Amino acid sequence: EIDGIKNGNFDEIQERLKIFNEENIITIDQKKIIKAIADLDFVRDIKIKKIYPNKIKIMIDEHNPIGVFVDNKNKYVLVENGKIIENYKEEFKSLPSVYGQNANKNFPQFYKFLQDSDFDINTVDYFKYFESDRWDIFLKNEKLIKLPSDYDRREESIKKFLSVHKKEKFQRFKVFDFRVKNQLIMK
Repeated sequence: EIDGIKNGNFDEIQERLKIFNEENIITIDQKKIIKAIADLDFVRDIKIKKIYPNKIKIMIDEHNPIGVFVDNKNKYVLVENGKIIENYKEEFKSLPSVYGQNANKNFPQFYKFLQDSDFDINTVDYFKYFESDRWDIFLKNEKLIKLPSDYDRREESIKKFLSVHKKEKFQRFKVFDFRVKNQLIMK
């Protein structure tokens, strides 16, 4: 019995585990089972429980997909630990896209920062990373947030944006530019 598969390839897991079908439940080596599937996409952790007389329960904890990294015309799924999964499927199209050279390496930390800031990731259409360690956030409502590269200022900028963007007098603005220190430039 296999539990916990939401994003991984269930058929591939079953195929790799076929070699254990005729083994004795008492003598089967759990480490071999883990080794057979540990390298598959999305697999973060595996727990195995023997249920006597004849069942083995495999519980798989998967990596959480957080974005779709777009490199040239190729799309890859990014997970929270920075791993890139090449097996992109259309079911991931609801995740925000991530653009920019080395964005895949820097996005997991930025994503965690946004979560910790109570920023609603579901409002994001896509993220763009710049080599100067700066991010732009393009929202689904066609607003653009330009953040500074300095981490402390970035945190202040997100807090400021969250405090003003829903106020009526700020609704007409499409660009919130925080790149200049101690200034918010709106267009």
